[in-house]
Amino acid sequence: MKINDLKLAIFAGHGGADPGASSAYGKESEKTLELMLEATKYARSLGITVLNNRTTNTARIISVDAKKANNAKVDAVIEIHFDSATATANGTTGFYCEGSESSKSLAQKVNDRVDDYFRDRDIKPDTSTRHGRLGILRETHAPAMLLETCFISNKGDTTTYNTKKALIAQAIVHGALDYFNIPIPKDTPEEAPESPKPSSPANSFAGKKLVSKTKDLRFYAKPSWADKDVAGTVDRGLGFPVVLGKVDVNGSQQYKVQNSKGKTFYITASSKYVELKNK
Repeated sequence: MKINDLKLAIFAGHGGADPGASSAYGKESEKTLELMLEATKYARSLGITVLNNRTTNTARIISVDAKKANNAKVDAVIEIHFDSATATANGTTGFYCEGSESSKSLAQKVNDRVDDYFRDRDIKPDTSTRHGRLGILRETHAPAMLLETCFISNKGDTTTYNTKKALIAQAIVHGALDYFNIPIPKDTPEEAPESPKPSSPANSFAGKKLVSKTKDLRFYAKPSWADKDVAGTVDRGLGFPVVLGKVDVNGSQQYKVQNSKGKTFYITASSKYVELKNK
């Protein structure tokens, strides 16, 4: 399939008299609409045909939305939501219709992209939700997934969303492209750059090594905080030469270091966990 042939239903959960989850950081019905519109704008800029269930904060009926997607013969359905629980609950989750391998694969692809910004809470069947089976996943003919983007009850999650909304919207669309094996256009910026610019000169760390101050400190295969990018752990007292100064990764900093075999990876720059020493 070519990107110009792709037709997606990108829906916003809740709306109208149903605000969904609410917290001091906003209402779910408003944020789902906001993110849906952002993802739609980006997808259309790539030549993708997009169907929405609403474009204002009005009420929605799930069965009507499902029929709309079925009548339009969309290739996939992605419905956007935001989760809510305690102030410390955080992360992104993808839900799929239990028993549907295509929906499960779509949920995994989208979740793999969005969890570059939030803790990965994995994908789960809709039978595991507190609401039971999800109609939008059951009544649509195309592969469908429901994205719980992050926790609206968590300040950190909400701050990340507010500051990186456009990139998160891109991640949703990129996940759909991954599912259909459609390459991301080369002139499109990736949402998680492989080689971020250092926030401090690289040569200022020549002759330095980074030493772990804690046990089982995680290191990453690329600039990332995502669980899927963890390459292993470092024990207390182990040190590695720094090959690149501090880089910004979603608002926090990491060092690029090198092991004895010449392989590079990334470790937090927080002085709580690591110490910079002379070799």
